[in-house]
Amino acid sequence: MTIRGRDRIADWIETSLLVRGPRPLGLDPLNAYFEARHGLEAQMVSTGVREMARRAGLLGDRYPFKVNEFAVRSTPDAVSSSYMSAALMAPGNPVREYLSAAPDEAMAVIFENLVAEAASRIWGDAGRALRFGWPSDIGRPPEFDLAIRWLAQKIGVEVGQGYRQPRRKDGGVDVVAWRPFPDSRSGFPVLLVQCTLQENLLAKGMDVDTRLWGSWLAMDVDPTTALATPIALAPGTVWDELALKYMVLDRIRIVGLVSPAATDEIAQDWVAGTTDDLREHMEEVAEL
Repeated sequence: MTIRGRDRIADWIETSLLVRGPRPLGLDPLNAYFEARHGLEAQMVSTGVREMARRAGLLGDRYPFKVNEFAVRSTPDAVSSSYMSAALMAPGNPVREYLSAAPDEAMAVIFENLVAEAASRIWGDAGRALRFGWPSDIGRPPEFDLAIRWLAQKIGVEVGQGYRQPRRKDGGVDVVAWRPFPDSRSGFPVLLVQCTLQENLLAKGMDVDTRLWGSWLAMDVDPTTALATPIALAPGTVWDELALKYMVLDRIRIVGLVSPAATDEIAQDWVAGTTDDLREHMEEVAEL
């Protein structure tokens, strides 16, 4: 497979190091491995390493890799990190190539739970969030009308008068976050988040109609919308176009928001199992 773009090259290096374990890998053998296995010249591998250094500078201890001018390596807690639970879901990751792991319900739920934790922390410890997507593991009714009533009660607002189409599942919203105030009165910020595991973010569009949501929930302040993706988006035209439409929660922002503690047990088990499955296909890097 041809790996293109510094973002994707960085993702492949990260996953290779995760499979290898927390042992340093010199840049010379790293270059030799990617040239032999993927036809990447050393200059291209260097762009991926520089992208890793950029991510490390942004995330600090939340980034589960160490990068210097001589070598790269994963940290001992990389498998249990929030970073890797998102990174392994990103389009173009070796998980998609070697394991033919198209996004499924289990993957979506893990990502949405991670996004819910991140979204709640936009306002600090006072923020709240829940996963609104269906199927639900937190008691959301399957019927859309009842789900809106359930959500209104959770947030602390009245149900609006707008028509709620019974065939809808989630109205394009996978995660809802809000920041209540001590006075419990209306007029507090609400964030409606659409999560996606697909690659073409520009084609995804935004399925969240704030006019409709304003009719379903009696909010005095218009809600903010966001798009969440496990891709680590570098600065550029894609980011600029997305940011004109809504708040962008990419992998870097999500991991920067969540607690430094390990991800939940389900996510840890998924990352550990996926890493084990990858070793069969990436055994050369483990032997370097």
